[in-house]
Amino acid sequence: MKKGVTIVLIAICVVVFGISAYKLLDYYGADRAAETGFAQLLPPELAGADVEVDVEAGKSIYDILLPFYEELREQNSDMVGWLRIPGTRVSYPVMQTKNSPEYYLDRDFEKNYSASGTLFASDISDVDKPSDVVIIYGHRMRTGAMFGSLGDLLKEDFLLEHDRIIFDTFTERNEYKIYLLFSLAVGPDVVNEFDYFNYNGFADRAEFNTFMTRARNLAEIENPANMPQFGDKILLLSTCEYTHENGRLVVVAVRV
Repeated sequence: MKKGVTIVLIAICVVVFGISAYKLLDYYGADRAAETGFAQLLPPELAGADVEVDVEAGKSIYDILLPFYEELREQNSDMVGWLRIPGTRVSYPVMQTKNSPEYYLDRDFEKNYSASGTLFASDISDVDKPSDVVIIYGHRMRTGAMFGSLGDLLKEDFLLEHDRIIFDTFTERNEYKIYLLFSLAVGPDVVNEFDYFNYNGFADRAEFNTFMTRARNLAEIENPANMPQFGDKILLLSTCEYTHENGRLVVVAVRV
């Protein structure tokens, strides 16, 4: 009798393991496919985060990239720019759908279902002007895709070597320096929630100082050399964080 029960339990474990392994392989396979799709959006010599491009006479790298961005926008008018963090895997188009803010949470550039989604700007952000605060959201994939590598910035040496963010829009190239990363829990059950996601600017210096004080109080790591001043343009990169229930990890960067 005991032998029969043992055999049944082993069989159940094997089935459960098989299903889990299949789901895991499917997850990583779908993620690799999505990454391949994004990598093909730009020419190989331009897509890499660290590739140096031979600049034509009188043309900046941005001037060279802009026609490719415009071609992509013809394919999908929701594209508002391209974000990359040199030295990391972050190099993706950024979408924005103001009438359906989280549309790209689970869709790829072609608007097909994708667990990794696509980076997207907050509906209250003006990426072209830009507004004083621009917020970009993305999944923190365990494979490292999308904002999956942002956690590496919590290591001081890595942050100091990779504190530059480039956000190309259809009007200009914006370069930012990372000031700090903070983490927090969000949601209706959080007391005195820091609603960083509701900002696209600051009414006055006092509001700016309050925002920065709250960010510093929650900071996991900080680089004082890149501290923003009132009037600077701020970029926030927001992704999931797993030490809090319904947690968020947020990168705060200042335009240079």
